Amino acid sequence: MNEKGNVTDELNHFLRERQLEGLWNIQSAERPYDPKTTVKPYIWKWAHVHEGLVQARDQIGVKSGAVERRVIYLVNPGMHDTSHTIHVAFQLIQPGEVAPPHRHTMAAIRFILHGKGAYTTVEGRKMVMEAGDLILTPQWTWHEHANEGDESMIWMDVLDLPLIQALQVISFEPYPGERIPLKDYPDLSSQYGMTRPVASSDEEIVPPLHYRWRDTYPSLRRLAEGKPHPFEGTALAYMNPVTGGSTLPTLSCWIQMLGPGQRTQVHRHTSTSLYHAFRGSGTTVVNGQPIHWEKGDTFVVPLWHWHEHANRSSNEEAILYSINDIPVLKAFGLYREECQGESHLGL
Repeated sequence: MNEKGNVTDELNHFLRERQLEGLWNIQSAERPYDPKTTVKPYIWKWAHVHEGLVQARDQIGVKSGAVERRVIYLVNPGMHDTSHTIHVAFQLIQPGEVAPPHRHTMAAIRFILHGKGAYTTVEGRKMVMEAGDLILTPQWTWHEHANEGDESMIWMDVLDLPLIQALQVISFEPYPGERIPLKDYPDLSSQYGMTRPVASSDEEIVPPLHYRWRDTYPSLRRLAEGKPHPFEGTALAYMNPVTGGSTLPTLSCWIQMLGPGQRTQVHRHTSTSLYHAFRGSGTTVVNGQPIHWEKGDTFVVPLWHWHEHANRSSNEEAILYSINDIPVLKAFGLYREECQGESHLGL
C-alpha cells in the first residue's frame, strides 16, 4: 500500500513538472450531481444605489476613468461581478453632459428608470429615453449617451461582460470623432408586432432597438386578463421580431407583473436571473430564504435555486423587469427546468 502510494506520488510529481495531470486526482466533489454556482442570492437596495449615484454625481465626471461613464455596478458576495454571465450597473448623466462614444464586443441593455430629456445614439440612431423604456446596444455598435434635458437621468445597464470575459474576446474602441453623426432612421420604437417587413434577398431588415414602455405596459395589462404563467406571473419576453429570437443573442429581457396578493409556484432552472423591482413590493423566496423587495431594488436568483415570487400588496400590482442568460444555455442544449419533482429540457 505504501509502495503503491509512493509510486503514485512519483508519477504525479513527474506529470506536474511537465504541466500534466492525472484524472485519478479529481475529487468526487468536483463532479457534482446537480449544477453548482458561486453566485449567491442577494439583494441590492435602491436607497444604497441611489445614494452612491448622488455622491458620484458631484465627484465623478463622465470622462473619469477608462470607460468614460459615471457608473456603479453590482458586486455579488460570491464573486467579483454581479453574476458569472450577467453584469448589472446603474448610470447617471447630468443635464448638458455627453458620455463619449465608443464600442465594444459586449452587448448592452439600458432599462430607463428616472428623468427626461436624455437619449442614446446607436450607430447614428437617436433614441430618446423615457422611464420603463428598454434600449438595446448590440455588440460592436458605436454608441453614446447625452442629456439635453434639465434633470439627471438614471438607467440600469446590463451587459454580458462576464461571459465575454470568460471567452477572452473583449475588445473596446473609442470613437475616432467627437460625436456620432445622426442618421435618418424610421421610427422603429418597440416592435413590428406580429408582422415584419418583407425585404429582398440583398436588403437588410433593420431590427428595433427601442422598446417603449407606453407600448409594453398596455400589452402586459392585456395579457393579465388571461391565465398567468404558473412560475412567472403575467410575463412578456422582449423579442427580436426580425429573427423571432431572444432580445439579444446572449441575453433575454422579460417584464413580469404580479397581481395583488398573487403568488407563483416554485421551480428552478439552469439559467441565472436578475430582477429589478420597477413597481410595487413583494417577496421572492430563494432556496427557502425570503428576499423582500421594494420599488428600485435589484436581486439575483442564481442558477438551480428553487424560487417563487409573491406580491405583498393586496390592492396594487407589482412589476419586475428581469434579465436572464437562457439564450446562451439553449444554444448549447444546457437549459433545464425542474418543478414539482419533474425535470425536463426547456425546448
